[in-house]
Amino acid sequence: MASQTKKLGRIADVFHDLETVERVRVSDLTQEIASLRAAQDDIFRSLESPSPVNGLFTALLSSRVGRLERRIQQLSREHEIALKRYAEAAARGRSADRLLAEAKGEEARKREQAELEALLEFQEAVGAQGRGKSPRPS
Repeated sequence: MASQTKKLGRIADVFHDLETVERVRVSDLTQEIASLRAAQDDIFRSLESPSPVNGLFTALLSSRVGRLERRIQQLSREHEIALKRYAEAAARGRSADRLLAEAKGEEARKREQAELEALLEFQEAVGAQGRGKSPRPS
């Protein structure tokens, strides 16, 4: 039973590691999306205050905004998928934790039962020795 508990412990650890990987992926995507949105906002702010330099590069800035928007959309889809995978990994981790807790509980019950059986055998052995002795004269 102890080997089963060890195996379940290792499985639970793997699931927690996978959950961590997915959480990091979600975090990375969130940061990248925020960074792209900030770059896009910077471009919009620069276009709000017209200047001769901006006028020359308006087409390029417009193109850049379009590319940023497409990348944000792509990352948003990846982010959604990563969130689902993270939720699934978390659910698998919780299931593994429950199985591990059940296995540990079963192991503890079996150990307790074995200890009780050993105690009963000891009491029977002591009782049998006591019955075999002759009473002492008073």
